[in-house]
Amino acid sequence: MEKEDDVVVFAMYDSPIEANIVKGVLESNGVIAGVMGDSTANALMQGFQQGTMRVVVFRKDLQRAWQIMDSNPLETPDMEE
Repeated sequence: MEKEDDVVVFAMYDSPIEANIVKGVLESNGVIAGVMGDSTANALMQGFQQGTMRVVVFRKDLQRAWQIMDSNPLETPDMEE
């Protein structure tokens, strides 16, 4: 049975930086979010590696999270300049 306080995956990213930016945008708009796969201890032991990072939210906040990100699209800077 699904509960409002279940943690669900909102989105997945290859970059921990991008995942944490999304987490910050959500939290600055009142949605509690977390990043799974983001571990300082893991980074210290294995070095910096990109992998699948999951931004998670409570099920009750999922629709609000989509609305927030739809109105705050991430812009990737052009690094070739």
